[in-house]
Amino acid sequence: MANNRVYFPNLSSSRFVAAIAVIVHHIELVKHWFGQPNIYTNSFVGGVFGQIGIIFFFVLSGFLITYLLLEEHRQTGTISIKHFYMRRILKIWPLYYLIVILGLFILPKIAFLHVPGYTELVGEAMVPKTAMFFTFFSNLAYTLYRHVPYAEQAWSVGVEEQFYLLWPLLILLVIKRNKVIHMLWGVIIFYVLVKIVTIYLHNTYPDNLRYQQLWLLWNHFTIDCMALGGIAAYVLFYKKERILKIVFNRYVQWTMYVALAVITVKGIAVPEFNYEFYALIFFVIVLNLAANKKTVINLEYKPLNYLGKISYGIYMYHNLMIVIALQLVLMIHPDILSTVTGNILLYVGAFGLTILTASLSYTYFERRFIHAKVKYSKVVSGDNAVEEEEEERAVKTEQKVHLPALPQTA
Repeated sequence: MANNRVYFPNLSSSRFVAAIAVIVHHIELVKHWFGQPNIYTNSFVGGVFGQIGIIFFFVLSGFLITYLLLEEHRQTGTISIKHFYMRRILKIWPLYYLIVILGLFILPKIAFLHVPGYTELVGEAMVPKTAMFFTFFSNLAYTLYRHVPYAEQAWSVGVEEQFYLLWPLLILLVIKRNKVIHMLWGVIIFYVLVKIVTIYLHNTYPDNLRYQQLWLLWNHFTIDCMALGGIAAYVLFYKKERILKIVFNRYVQWTMYVALAVITVKGIAVPEFNYEFYALIFFVIVLNLAANKKTVINLEYKPLNYLGKISYGIYMYHNLMIVIALQLVLMIHPDILSTVTGNILLYVGAFGLTILTASLSYTYFERRFIHAKVKYSKVVSGDNAVEEEEEERAVKTEQKVHLPALPQTA
């Protein structure tokens, strides 16, 4: 690839793998909401399973954004804040606002999509709730109000947008003074200290609603997990060989994967610092997937890469598609979800509808915005980098095919 392109193998595919955990978690949650037999309340699926997908997204975002900002500074000597914001706007905003508008104003009016205990409360505190969603404080709405069906997943996008707002400013502030690593550790320490205060208030004054909400809001902010992803980017970008040698060790890799599997299936949680615990595991996993030629797990396959490419749509549409699939399955027989066949139909339907909708959305809606990002990119990354390289190869191949025949010499 050209020097201004950055592509990390496996990372696009890993987004889809993380999305699977979130979707399974929400399928069982939706079954619980509809009073259907489920394993949400009595298994790991209702606990840590959904969390690991979200935390992986956060660590991965911190890694990619930090690395690309460092690379942009290396190539250009600066970081264009304006261009960074434009890239994020083009990537995130169109689909985000579509889902928010649907979730707040349109879908609650469709009886087929009614979610018991939630849809009827969407109109509650509509003005402040709408303001929060439209200004990317959806995580605050998630904390203060009843969940909005089909838009509740927007809370994590709000957290990401707040991170994107701050991160290039912080990197630009410290990079010329070679203080990037100090800033990264400073963010983590600051976050943890504030979290300890919120935990203390939460536990000391359990009847104080505001302290409970403050604790919940800060617990979901998780900028420390993104900063940990940033440290992974720093280690790779500046080639900290001693750390990479440990992280890339085959036994360390297997230890992390086995640990992740065990804590997931057993539902093991670290009190109050569960997200940080997962983030440490993902620190190792992301570095290996992205940069270790001897990674023990390889996800670099075209079908998985494609599903990773449309993973934002998968994440944003999946709650709606789960309910549609559930309602369609229940039309066969009201007790069908008590059977294995019913659950197979639900899972196949939910995943199938989600992937189909995300694919159509990417092709006919999101893609035009994503391609527009390139003109704001000094460093072309991810799928745009791959597509540019493929286009270059196609042009070179076409040129070879159409080369005029050389004149014969005597």
